[in-house]
Amino acid sequence: MSFDLRAILEQYEADTPPAGGVPDWLRQSWSDPEGFATALAPAHVGRGAPFKSRAGQHYDFFHDLVGRHAATDRIALRTYERAKGWRTLSYRQLHEQATRRATAWAQLGVKPGARVCLLLHVGPELLVSLAAALGLGACVSLLPPGGRRFVARRLAALDPQHVATEPHQAPLLGPYAKCLLPTHVPSTPALASYTYKPGEAVGLLFSPLAEPPHVPVPLRAEDAWRGALVDGLLTFGLAPGEHLAAPGFHTLQHLPALLFTTMLRGATFLHLEPADVEASPTLLTEHPVRALGVTPALRDVLLRTRLSLKNVGHWFRNPEGAFDWQSWRDWVTQCGLTSVPCANVLVDAAAGGAVLCSPRRVGDVHTEAAPAPGRSWALLDLNQSGQEAVGDTGLFTLLPSEGRPLSHIILSRAQGQYRYAGARDARREGRVYPATEVTEALREEPGPALTTSVLPVPTGGLGDEHRYVLLVFTRGQSLGAETSVSELRRRLELQLGAEFLPDRFEFFPLHPRFEEGQLDEAWCHRQYLTGALHHKLSDPLFQALTALRTQTLRPPGGTARDTPATRR
Repeated sequence: MSFDLRAILEQYEADTPPAGGVPDWLRQSWSDPEGFATALAPAHVGRGAPFKSRAGQHYDFFHDLVGRHAATDRIALRTYERAKGWRTLSYRQLHEQATRRATAWAQLGVKPGARVCLLLHVGPELLVSLAAALGLGACVSLLPPGGRRFVARRLAALDPQHVATEPHQAPLLGPYAKCLLPTHVPSTPALASYTYKPGEAVGLLFSPLAEPPHVPVPLRAEDAWRGALVDGLLTFGLAPGEHLAAPGFHTLQHLPALLFTTMLRGATFLHLEPADVEASPTLLTEHPVRALGVTPALRDVLLRTRLSLKNVGHWFRNPEGAFDWQSWRDWVTQCGLTSVPCANVLVDAAAGGAVLCSPRRVGDVHTEAAPAPGRSWALLDLNQSGQEAVGDTGLFTLLPSEGRPLSHIILSRAQGQYRYAGARDARREGRVYPATEVTEALREEPGPALTTSVLPVPTGGLGDEHRYVLLVFTRGQSLGAETSVSELRRRLELQLGAEFLPDRFEFFPLHPRFEEGQLDEAWCHRQYLTGALHHKLSDPLFQALTALRTQTLRPPGGTARDTPATRR
C-alpha cells in the first residue's frame, strides 16, 4: 500500500481530528504494518544518519538508538536529583560509556540472547546498561528495586544469566548474587553492535498489564522498533532534541518503550520523580517539554499550585486512568492549556509502545482512543471465546495473538470513532493488583498468624474504578500492635512496595471458612459484601461461637490456628 506521508504529518501537526471518523491511511496501516513502517522510516530519519535497521528484516537497536546520534551534542537523558539538581547524559557520553560497558560485559560472558536483568532505577546507569545490553544482543529485563519479595519472585521467574545493579542493591539478589555484572569497569571500547531478527526477543518484560504480572512477557524486536518509530514521529510528535516527560507513569508499563521512542528520534527523555514535582512543581517549567504525560495525581498537584505550563507543546493521559472530566477541565483552564492539544495514549511496553491513541485535540478532554497506527489487531468476543465480536464492542487484541497475554482492554466503536470502554476485570488503571502476592506476604513469618483476602470493590463513581479492600481475620484474637494498620502497611511496603498497599483495611476477630484446607475466598467476599461479617461482630451468638472455636483450636501455649475443618 502507498501512504501519503506529507498528508499524515500535516494532520498530526494541525492538531485537529479528521472529519468522518478514522482516516483511510490509519485503516491501511492496520492491515499493512510493515509497509507503513517502511514508508515512515525516511521521514523519521530526515537529514540525520540513516538507520541500519530494515522493517521486517533486521534491527540494530544500538546503532539506531545511540550510534546515529553520537556525533551530535544532543541530550539523551535529563534527570533531577534534590542534592545535585539537574543532570544530563548526552548521546556522545552514552555511546562512549555503553561501548566500554558492553566490551567489559562481553569479556564476562554476556552473549546474544543472554537474559540480562537491569535492577536499576531510572537514571544514567539504567540507560548506559540498557544500551550496552542491546549492543551485545541480550534479551533485556527491567526491574526497578523494590520490596524483597517482589524482586525475589520476579528474579526466580526470569532466572537471569546476568544482573546489573548498584552495589547497595546487591542484598536483593539472593541466589542471583553470583550473576552480578560490574557497572564501573575500565576497558578499551570495541563493539560491533548486534542485529536482531524480527521475531527475536529483545526483552523479557514484567508487564503490570499481564496476568500474572510476575511472569515475564517477551518483546519481539520488530514490535519494539516499529512502536518506537511510530510513537516518536506521530504519537508524541517529537523532533530531535525535544523533551518527552511522563512523571509518575508506571515504570514497568511504560519502559523501555518511552526510552526507545525518544532515543530513536534523537530526542531527550526528561525524568522527574513524582515526589520532587510535588515538592517543587516549577521543575516542570524549567525546560520546554514537547510531550508531557499527566497522571491524575500530577494533575491534582498542579491544580493546587495553579502552575502555568506555557512550555508544554502537547500533553497526554492514560485512558485507563480515572476520568474525572470536571477535574481535567479545571486543570486545563487553570494551567493555561486551553489552546494546547491533548490526546489519550495507552502504552504497553511489552507490546512495543502505544497500543491505543487518539488524535490530538486542542483544549478538549475526551475519551477517544483508536488502535495505534501500524498495529494489526482484532475486536474479539467479550466472553473470551476467541471469535470475533458480533457487535461494536469487544476485547481489543493485538495480532498475532500467540505468545501475548490475554487482552483486558474493552474497545467500542460508534460512527467511525473508537473509545476505551473499560477493562474485562477489576484493575488499577489497567494494571493487575497482585492479590495473591499481598496475602502471601502477610502470611510470611515473622509476624502474627493472619488469614487475609483481597476484595476489589467498584467505587460507583466516574470511570471503571475499583478500590481494594484487605479483609483481615484475626481468628478470635483482639487487635494488638502487631496487627495494626500501620504494622501491616509496613510489612507490605517492606515485602512488595508501597504501590501494592490496599485502599482499605477491614479487621474481623472471626474465623473464616476453609474448604479442603484452602481459604474459601468466595465465602469471605460474599460475607463482606452482604454485611454479614459486620453483623456477626455484634451478634452475641457469634461472639460466643468465636470464643469457643478459638479455645478449641488454640494449641497449648500457642495462638489459634485455622484447620481444614473450620466451617461457618
